[in-house]
Amino acid sequence: VSSLTLLIGTIFMMFYTNWIMAITAIVSSLFGFLFMALVLVKSQKYFEQFQEEIGNLNGQIEETYTGHNIVKAYDGIESEVKEFDLINEQMFNSSMKAHFYSGLMPPFMSFIGNFSYVCVCVVGAGLALNNVIDFGVIVAFIIYARLFTQPLSQIAQVATNLQSAGAASERVFTFLQESEMAD
Repeated sequence: VSSLTLLIGTIFMMFYTNWIMAITAIVSSLFGFLFMALVLVKSQKYFEQFQEEIGNLNGQIEETYTGHNIVKAYDGIESEVKEFDLINEQMFNSSMKAHFYSGLMPPFMSFIGNFSYVCVCVVGAGLALNNVIDFGVIVAFIIYARLFTQPLSQIAQVATNLQSAGAASERVFTFLQESEMAD
């Protein structure tokens, strides 16, 4: 709620101060956030794959542990270890990809803030040279650009956490549906 209030208040003050600079700050920030949304969409499949591999690994461990005497009696330890290694490798690969994409968010959010800052400075300098605005407006917009990207950065961090939670909840809902169908 505070991030949303800050975002709306910043947008209002930007347009109140100078509409050209406001559009510059908003468009430069939104350009970066559209790219970030593409990264989030691409990484979602890896979060889902990671959760699936965790389930597979847990299932394999549970089955092997429960049937330990049978596995040992039929000399199946080596095949169980190979199966574990295969599932573990798949889980590792999907985990690395999912965390790589989610790890891109903090530096990318910093880039978006700096890109917006540069755009505001360049457009502000052009407007100041043409005597449309004065230096104080540029300084205000530098602050507005930071205030505008801050709540969006927080939203991006929450979106990354929601991706992982969404992938995990999908596995839970699938399990519940399968158990309901079995009844």
